[in-house]
Amino acid sequence: MEKMVYWTEITSPSISKASIQGGEPVAVIRSDLDSPEGIAVDHLGRTLFWTDSVKDRIEVASLDGSQRRVIIDSDLVNPRAIITDPPNGHLYWADWNRDAPKIETSYMDGSNRRVLVKDDLSLPNGLTYDSQSSQLCWADAGTHKMECMHPGRGDRRQVMEGIQYPFGITSFGKNIYYTDWRRDAVVAVDRYTGRQSDEFQPQKRTKLYGIATAYAQCPSGQNYCAVNNGGCTHLCLATPTGRSCKCPSNAVAVGCVERDSGY
Repeated sequence: MEKMVYWTEITSPSISKASIQGGEPVAVIRSDLDSPEGIAVDHLGRTLFWTDSVKDRIEVASLDGSQRRVIIDSDLVNPRAIITDPPNGHLYWADWNRDAPKIETSYMDGSNRRVLVKDDLSLPNGLTYDSQSSQLCWADAGTHKMECMHPGRGDRRQVMEGIQYPFGITSFGKNIYYTDWRRDAVVAVDRYTGRQSDEFQPQKRTKLYGIATAYAQCPSGQNYCAVNNGGCTHLCLATPTGRSCKCPSNAVAVGCVERDSGY
């Protein structure tokens, strides 16, 4: 809608945005961050989600950094990748805790949390969701595999093995793209044949971290928060059957009303 890209920075912990058409970065959040890593946007509800792997929590805020709220703050060790599925009101994230790695899901307000994958994982660094096929895919730097599943059915399948050290991952059409720390490259994989279809190496050899798909138009779909902020006074967080109105965590929100609603 505004053609902005958002990113996290951990050396001087912050979350910033800039126009994808060029321009100076603008800091959105600077305070109370230790190691913000994964980041995701609900373009319908106009909210921003991120993981903090030192504070071990998942937070949400409006796109301007206001209305900030902690939605998950327990049973997290090394959360990194996080993905939104705005039309269906779902959130997905990966925790590469070396003792018990897992991929989890919840509604976008943090409720109905459950573990999707916990077996045969090692370092699930990257996570992506393709709304066309309803496939959640991940890259694992420990097992050296790329895998996908339908979150509702749990039908896990291997796309590719023998990848080196994936970090970030995104999908577009039939391709999955991932960044690789050993190859210093962005690698494209055909998700149906499981074969590498392309590779891009920047001129400057360096570690490549996050990667995102920039669509020509906002992906289609609707959720309860897309119109009039869902009728909420402050945060509107989508669920599969409606939305939750939530107040910010660390501020006295004058006139803030919390409530849940179905369609």
